[in-house]
Amino acid sequence: MCDVFHLDGSLRDIRVLDTTRVEWIAVLERLRAVADETEVEHPYPQLDPVHPAITDLFRVWADEPEGEGTSFAFRARFGAVWFFALPLWEEEVEFSVWPEDVLDGAGVAALLRFLVEVATASQRQALLTGETVRYYPGMLTLISHDPAAGITSHI
Repeated sequence: MCDVFHLDGSLRDIRVLDTTRVEWIAVLERLRAVADETEVEHPYPQLDPVHPAITDLFRVWADEPEGEGTSFAFRARFGAVWFFALPLWEEEVEFSVWPEDVLDGAGVAALLRFLVEVATASQRQALLTGETVRYYPGMLTLISHDPAAGITSHI
């Protein structure tokens, strides 16, 4: 497991492939309910600045002209580990985590819990990969959780 979090200056990504807005919303709403803490930053003046509805964030971001070319940031903390997302497209849920935040067994447990929560909310396999802009076929999966089988695997 230590090799997965080797400090190499790059992030690790948690991703769910082939998603829609529905999965994004389900994931962010679940994280709001189960995380130790969440934060949202957005540039949309008509939405609540501190606790906007997740459906409203996606509506403005994806459907309204003022949302074009912008995004919002969502962060969730499990234990001492923060996970963050800056949605760029609806087709792939992606969160990032700094490997140096996963320092010990508690950090690994927080990451595994996060991975399971994301997979459960989306009802799709969640993958921990190396840092990249978009997933590509054949990319090495470091850890995965399949909610249908209830199985977590790692290299």
